[in-house]
Amino acid sequence: MKRKDILNILFWITLVIGVLLLLWYILGNSPTELAITITFLLMLMFKMWAMSDDLKDFKYETKFSFNKVKEDINKVNDKLKKHENEIKMLHRQKRK
Repeated sequence: MKRKDILNILFWITLVIGVLLLLWYILGNSPTELAITITFLLMLMFKMWAMSDDLKDFKYETKFSFNKVKEDINKVNDKLKKHENEIKMLHRQKRK
C-alpha cells in the first residue's frame, strides 16, 4: 500500500473520530474541547501531508514533461538551422 493511501485512510479515520467526538460533546458533554481540536488538527495534518506528496509527484511529472518538450523543440531548431543552411547554399549557387 502506498504512503498516499495510508495517509488518506488515516484522514478518514480521524474525520470519523472527530465527528463522533463532536457529537458526543454536543449531546453528552463528555470529551474535552482540546481532544476534539487535536483530532481535527491531526485530520488536517494527514490531509496536508497527502497533498504535499501529490504536489511532489505533480512537480516531477511537470518537470519531466517540460524536458521532453524542450528536447522536441531543440530537434526542430536543429532541423530549421539545417534547412536554413541549405537555403543559403542554394542562394549562393544561384548567384554564381
